[in-house]
Amino acid sequence: MTSDPGSPKYPVLVVTDTSVFIDLMDVGALVPFFALGFEVHTTLFVVDELNAEQYAQLLPFIGSRALVVDQFDGATMLLVEAMETRAGLSFTDRSIIHLALLLKATLLSGDGGIRKECAARQMQLHGSIWVVEILWMRGLLPPVPAITCLEYLRAHNPRLPVADIDALVERIRTG
Repeated sequence: MTSDPGSPKYPVLVVTDTSVFIDLMDVGALVPFFALGFEVHTTLFVVDELNAEQYAQLLPFIGSRALVVDQFDGATMLLVEAMETRAGLSFTDRSIIHLALLLKATLLSGDGGIRKECAARQMQLHGSIWVVEILWMRGLLPPVPAITCLEYLRAHNPRLPVADIDALVERIRTG
């Protein structure tokens, strides 16, 4: 499913969307995610989509600068508003694509429209399943908790590809 974490293609700079943050919160993997050592960015528009409880979970990471919440000036907001996309993406979705392009970062999202746009722009993109895989590969999630996370995501997030989840669960089980 992914390359070895030591390979040059392994990202160190990521831009994360709302869906990945929520998935990580739902499975209790937010702390291990930030322990990966990635430079994690998002936009203020993503943070604004979170409810108060979700925002409270991110606040310690914002305060410690483990999560950088990028804000746009007026000119950048106009650029994002005018950005043409193939899937009619929301302003928030366009904001993370813009930021990932600007930073030359890997985008983390589970949104189908964002996936299509990233493929068309040849941008590197991964989702929640990939994050759980990396957490397992790095030893930040032992096998049983990793499988529990994946099974929760399979049951509660219908947007995720079941076949990919099942393949990763089997890889983890066989070790």
